Order: sequence, then C-alpha cells, then structure tokens
Amino acid sequence: MDEQTTIGHKRLLRWDTPVTTDRVRVRITGSRLEPTLAELGLFKQASYVGAPVISNRSPEGFVSISSPQNLPVVYTLDGTIPTAKSHLYTASIPLSRGGTVQAACLTSQGTVGMVASRRFAGLAANGWKVVGTNSSAQNAIDGSPETFWMSSKSSETPPQITIDMGSVQNIAGFAYLPHTGTHIGLISKYRFETSTDGQRWTTDVSDGRFDNIQNNPELQEVKFAPVKARFFRLTVNEDVGKSGTMSIAEISVLPDAATY
Repeated sequence: MDEQTTIGHKRLLRWDTPVTTDRVRVRITGSRLEPTLAELGLFKQASYVGAPVISNRSPEGFVSISSPQNLPVVYTLDGTIPTAKSHLYTASIPLSRGGTVQAACLTSQGTVGMVASRRFAGLAANGWKVVGTNSSAQNAIDGSPETFWMSSKSSETPPQITIDMGSVQNIAGFAYLPHTGTHIGLISKYRFETSTDGQRWTTDVSDGRFDNIQNNPELQEVKFAPVKARFFRLTVNEDVGKSGTMSIAEISVLPDAATY
C-alpha cells in the first residue's frame, strides 16, 4: 500500500486515495537499533473540504477562525470533534484562560470537512509587561509563536525573564513554548518563581527540567501547587548546548481551575 524510509516524531502519512479496510499491518524491514512504536493511529477520511484557519490568540484573549472557501465554520471547545450541530462561528472566541479550539468547514450538503485544531495554553497576556530587560522580550508574551525573544549572553548571572501580570492571579503552573528555529538558548533545566509584589519571591519549582526537549521542542506545561501571584520569573539553570542564553517563543501561566 505504501512504503517509507523513516518514522520520526509524530510522523503523519497521507495517501492520495482513501481506502476501506478492517485491518492494517506495519512491516519494519530495517532499523539501526531495536525498533519501537509508542502509538499507531488511523485517520477517518472527512469530506474533501479544506480545514479552516485558526488565528493566533490576541493579547486580549480572542481567537478568530477563517474559511479559505468562505464556507460556514463550526467549532468546539470541549475537546470533541466538530459536527454539523456544533457551535456556528460568527465572531471572535474569548479564550483568555486558554483551551483547545477544533473547527471545520460546513458544506451546503451539511457535511463536515477537514478539522483544524489548536491549543492555547495558559492565561492571555492582557496588560502584561516584561520587567527589567529590552523591549524585544515582549515577543515572549505577544501571543505569536512565530516571534521569539533570545537573551544576551551574560557571564555574571543566569539568563532569566520576569513578567508583571498587572494584577494578582491564582495560578497553578506555567507553559513554555520553545523557539524551534534553533537549539541555541533552548531551556533544559530551570527555576520558576512567583511574587505578589515583585520583591519577595517564592520558589515554585527549584530544579525542573524539560526532558528530551532537544528532540521534542514542543509546548511544555508544568503544574505546581496553586499560588497567588502578580509577578513570575523563569531562570535558566542550563540550556541545550550550554550557551548561557535562553530563547522563548511564548510563556504563560496556567490558571488554578479550582478558583473558577
């Protein structure tokens, strides 16, 4: 049916022509070491209608959806696949506390096309400010994964970033999205601290690490016991390559669900 040479992280293969079957088989004909497969999945063929485009989240916490074919769009926020009876998209979606948007175009026959999915981790950075560094560090909280901030190299102090959220929030973790364009500054070991006044700090994670982030530079979410905080600070204990820098595409904090 199909033949490939490499299966890497989250490898997705799409055939030109859908098939109908009640069983599948994968043959591994060669490998450098013992082959391992963590999970194998199949995707049901949807109506051949392209997926809509889910925007970045604005700093105010809104997400918009557009259809290249100008078709109606249905969406869900509860993790389920959209159906013809799902919410009809009519205006920007408020998602200030994070969540997952799944959306699909709806044809004139009432069928659902290909599904787009996008997860937004943590609180929206509405009114947030970076404390004590250059203006380009705002790229770490601008809601756009395409932009990033990289610290300058310093031999005196470990790289860190401090954020003022403008008001006290109940939080229970943080989210770090690496910049995938380079391994320079990719965080492997870190310390995370919070404060209500920017003067007295509580260490929430003293010596955390992102395992295998060099080979899997995706969104990292770290949870800890709920705290009240207006400020939070991420410090690099070690970066991939030990360059003495840190790079961030996006950083946020996870809301404490128990307080809402």
